[in-house]
Amino acid sequence: MFYPKSPFIRYPLVESQLCKGNLTLLDDLLPWLCRAPSVTTYRVNLLKTTQETFKTHVEQILKNRYNNPPKVFSLPDLPEVVCISPTDHAPNPIHEQKEIIVDSCCGAAILRGAHIYSIGVLGMESGTQVGDVVNVYADLAGKCKKGSNVRYESDQKVYLGQGKVLMQRYQLYRPEGPQAGVAIEMLNTISGVPSIGDLSSTEALLQNLPSIICARSLNPQENETILDMCSAPGNKTTHLAELIHNRGVIVALDKTESKIKLVQEKICKNGLSCIKAYAHDSTQAHSETIQENDVDFKPPFKAKTFDRILLDAPCSALGNRPMLSSSISPKMLDSYPKVQKRLFTNAVALLKDGGTLVYSTCTINLEENEEIVVWALKTFPELELVAIEPSYGGSGWSCDGLLEEDRKKLQRFGPTNQKDIDTVGFFIAKFIKKC
Repeated sequence: MFYPKSPFIRYPLVESQLCKGNLTLLDDLLPWLCRAPSVTTYRVNLLKTTQETFKTHVEQILKNRYNNPPKVFSLPDLPEVVCISPTDHAPNPIHEQKEIIVDSCCGAAILRGAHIYSIGVLGMESGTQVGDVVNVYADLAGKCKKGSNVRYESDQKVYLGQGKVLMQRYQLYRPEGPQAGVAIEMLNTISGVPSIGDLSSTEALLQNLPSIICARSLNPQENETILDMCSAPGNKTTHLAELIHNRGVIVALDKTESKIKLVQEKICKNGLSCIKAYAHDSTQAHSETIQENDVDFKPPFKAKTFDRILLDAPCSALGNRPMLSSSISPKMLDSYPKVQKRLFTNAVALLKDGGTLVYSTCTINLEENEEIVVWALKTFPELELVAIEPSYGGSGWSCDGLLEEDRKKLQRFGPTNQKDIDTVGFFIAKFIKKC
């Protein structure tokens, strides 16, 4: 199985910032980031179906697709989760077969089990016919021209697996744009993740396990007032609504109209009346001048409005696996903690005494994770760090100012997760605001 040596190979300063010079940690971390998580997880909407019903549905799909189908299993402390194990087949490229080229973003999706939609095909060799089995490669250098019809040669193309052609060249490279739909049905991948596409519906959603645990860890209760500060695309928001059985008030905010529209579409699609979604900058969610909140809970809000707050902060997203390439710069990396601290300050002001605040990111960057926790505990003495349940991640990383007992209360998802569930990189911290 081949993966690029490191997605950060061109960014040595980024490497040093991620682990603060811990080269041993980098040796383990970077190869792990380049690989896809081996376990696929779906979150079942228990308001509409049962875990067992969806599990049976997935098992039937895999049985129809594979002679030796991968195992489908559940987790005892997460009744809404269905997991799919990897297959035992690792393909190799066959030189006689035609080649398909995709970009690194599409390549990462393929390694997570996706098929290739027409818009994602960069290059297809002349003479490729519908029904052909082809080798699929990702172009990490970004130099393959859209519509290329010759075999693309590069030492930065990575073999992903084999697929079956469903569209010909004329359907992909039309003047008016590609014909909609799946162009290449993936048959297998080097990651071993089953190539079944996305089975998401109103009954179940393809979602990373740490994201599911993140919403769970907030422990929302019926009839509470809950704030999701950075809610788009709405997956955690709808999970919170399902956990409170659609009884209570969840305010979902996101900065841009286009993003909050995605949240509103999910709300409507799932019939979740407890969620109120607004386009609003959460760094300005708290107002010291407001004495009473709007009856519809429109932002901004007065202090101590919410029982629970989820701050799934905008971040460098360096935990998204597989990371086949990265263009992030040290300057960009440095910008995120500033925004995260402004959001956190608003969250503390809006949280009721005795309330719960969960802070999370999908990055492995120390400065956006453990160092934010150290800053928060120093800046807000009214906050107390508490342990997270259920526990699937490892402890946080050590850093200046973080007590050992507090480090163990954090959950960091990385190469050494608990319970042998391979996930994306993720970080969760949970706080209680003392009365």
